[in-house]
Amino acid sequence: MRSTDPNTLPPQSSSDGQPRQLDSHGMRIDAERRSGSAVLARVSGEVDLLSAPELRQWVQDNVGHDDGLVLELDGIGFLGSAGLSVLAELSERAAHNELTWAIVATKRVVLRPLEATGLLSQMPVHQTADEAVAAVTGAE
Repeated sequence: MRSTDPNTLPPQSSSDGQPRQLDSHGMRIDAERRSGSAVLARVSGEVDLLSAPELRQWVQDNVGHDDGLVLELDGIGFLGSAGLSVLAELSERAAHNELTWAIVATKRVVLRPLEATGLLSQMPVHQTADEAVAAVTGAE
């Protein structure tokens, strides 16, 4: 199905072990491996009913059990309930020790929905990518 979707770019494989990039349904993920096992994913655009499943699938495809995940969300212009659902699922995985992760969020467009739903207190939110990567990797 995805190969015929005009809004989705084909997976971009990387020979150096870097996670693939994604540009789909108004959402973009630019990612890189940092500090060994931490994947830093800069998410921008809209995380809504169309793009949230792509975010979920991207995490499954690019973040292994031994990897840490940092989602930098300050480039998001809209965070809908489907996007909040994906973040809640990631939080649940972390609660069951299936994922080490953190969020970078300083903008109201992300913080307000997290706060309104009560998710903000359940998630490791940081001010900068460096802080979040350090928290995920255990670096000081």
